[in-house]
Amino acid sequence: MQANRSLTPFLYVSLFALALAASTGVLLRFGMIYGMPAWALNFAAVRHAHSHLMYFGWVTLALMVFIWRALPGYTGRPLARAVYWQLAATSVFALLSYPAFWQNGYGLTQIGSAHLPLGSMVSTFNGLTWFWFVFLYVRATRGLYPRPLPVQLWDWAIMLLLLASLGAAGLVGLVFSGVDNPFLQQLFLHQFLDLFAVGWFNLAILGVIWWQLARAMGPTTLPQWLPTMSLALLVAPTFVLGITPVLLPPHLFWMAALANVGAAVLLAIHAVRYLRRADRPFSLPGLHFLAFGSLAVIVASAFLILIPGVWENNAAGPLRIFYLHDLLLGWLSSSLLILIDAEFALVPWRRLRLAVYALWELGVVFMLAALLGLGLTSMVPISALTLLQLAAWAAVAVAGAAILLLGAALAARISRSPRTQCASDGVLETQPPGIPR
Repeated sequence: MQANRSLTPFLYVSLFALALAASTGVLLRFGMIYGMPAWALNFAAVRHAHSHLMYFGWVTLALMVFIWRALPGYTGRPLARAVYWQLAATSVFALLSYPAFWQNGYGLTQIGSAHLPLGSMVSTFNGLTWFWFVFLYVRATRGLYPRPLPVQLWDWAIMLLLLASLGAAGLVGLVFSGVDNPFLQQLFLHQFLDLFAVGWFNLAILGVIWWQLARAMGPTTLPQWLPTMSLALLVAPTFVLGITPVLLPPHLFWMAALANVGAAVLLAIHAVRYLRRADRPFSLPGLHFLAFGSLAVIVASAFLILIPGVWENNAAGPLRIFYLHDLLLGWLSSSLLILIDAEFALVPWRRLRLAVYALWELGVVFMLAALLGLGLTSMVPISALTLLQLAAWAAVAVAGAAILLLGAALAARISRSPRTQCASDGVLETQPPGIPR
């Protein structure tokens, strides 16, 4: 369909961001063992470039593409032309975040005689494109009643996106005002990045997953009820768990930890009900096992941090790195790859697709195993150096899978003639609204 042809190039941009961010992860992993090269000496800044590209260019852009692809089926109206300009702007500033953070992260970078906070500036421009997305989304869904389950999840995901954006605004304010307050810096940073991931990402991808299931099996497949608003409200305060333990008052910790348990239970409800309704066997069983296995780890971790000493000793250590990679690689990225394969079919060669996904699965599994081992070095009879090397070579597999997927998708696109492309796109489909909450 015309909308799909117009949206697909932005999906290629998001896959390029994944490939570049994963390749930077290889640099960081080997840099921890052998030292960073001269052209990338600021390890923390390169890590910022890596993580922000994953957040802005890969997951956020891909989620927006899916949401815009889904909405015409609910509203019965084609996408506004401004949607493509919004996606173009989001793509440009997401990619610009990589060089902006590369040298000094959130610090000042000298350009001529000026010292500019390039990372904060590009984050601000990224935020403006998100507000544009929100405006267009509200306009597109205005008057939609009843609101299907996926739309409800996207509504609340966007509310959390706006709340996370306030953290970004706070960081920019601290930089320009020159205020040096460690608690506020940590608060705004984790409000931005952590709530962005556990809030906007989680609810948005749940909406896409339920939308894709309804497309594949019919809207009556959706459950009569699933938590949406309650999930968003419980997720909202959990970002404070990312703050360094010495800076976080105990009452704030317990508020966030208990809310985190509640949110984990509601996430588990979504997962169990989805798995009961989805087709079996899955077309990509390994990816499904990886994605939902990683989600199970996230749910279990919510209960583990209630054990005295677990959060205090691991909130800023290797186990947090394991948790973030389990969330971003194991759960979110693997789920997006499943959805991309089901909805866009970018790579028509079955054996190549399966090989790429198998390489991804092996890389992510071994990386998560190595990162977990680094967090439990006192219990694992393997040296830290061996685990670092395992994580580095696993990162090579992850980056290789991302590069191969992008390359194969572009090769397939080039090989299709315009006539074949038009025939495969078909016409705009409409989809009845799903079951209201």
